[in-house]
Amino acid sequence: MNNKRGLSDVLATLMIILLVLVAVGIIWVVVRNVVQGGSEQVDLGTKCLAVDVSAVRVVPVTGVPGNYSITLKRGNDNEGTIGGIRLSLLNATGDSSQILEFGVALQAGQEKTQVRSAGILNATRMAYTVYFLDDSGIPKLCSQGKEWSA
Repeated sequence: MNNKRGLSDVLATLMIILLVLVAVGIIWVVVRNVVQGGSEQVDLGTKCLAVDVSAVRVVPVTGVPGNYSITLKRGNDNEGTIGGIRLSLLNATGDSSQILEFGVALQAGQEKTQVRSAGILNATRMAYTVYFLDDSGIPKLCSQGKEWSA
């Protein structure tokens, strides 16, 4: 009888140790994911601050109302490949019909021109924001946008 009681104490101790190890493993996974997610946000913020994209020209396309020729230039920053640029043209009343994709990702030092249909007339301003793609290909917009005005 005494041997069974001793065996029961050993099993109870082993089960408690096993439960503690499982709990520590679960907590570690959660903490690791939170820390990695935070570091990705810091990395994105750093990239966004360092990337240098500026609007060079925004001119209406002759004979095609609502279409604009947009030229953007990227400085010689070393932030790698950006995912793209989202922009919106605005007129004097601030109206904007849609958010547009610039169409090509600019490499460091490049200047590109694209024609986009904005759906508004007499655009005098353009707001634009650079974005990067995360590991799964989802766009992550930079929090600070820029603006061009005529």
